[in-house]
Amino acid sequence: MFGGTGGYFLLLSHQMEAQGTTFKQQGGFREKLTALRIEARAQQEAAPECPECGKPMARRTARSGRNAGRNFWGCTDYPKCRGIREVERGEASRESSESK
Repeated sequence: MFGGTGGYFLLLSHQMEAQGTTFKQQGGFREKLTALRIEARAQQEAAPECPECGKPMARRTARSGRNAGRNFWGCTDYPKCRGIREVERGEASRESSESK
């Protein structure tokens, strides 16, 4: 197509320029992942606010201890904030029926 190494360099520079434009418009992997996480947090219905810092909470499952396997609300700013709340009975039964 293009003769010599200069032609390949020209193609490469055009490709890099196009990728740079796409990156500026759409963002890279981290930006896309962050957008998906923010969207998922926004979709989490009835998420209470943290009693300690006021940020939204996320539903989590205890992995160890006497509450292992049980759900609870944990602050999304963990480990800076260690605020937790119990999942209310109505929420727990609704969750178990949704997972079936």
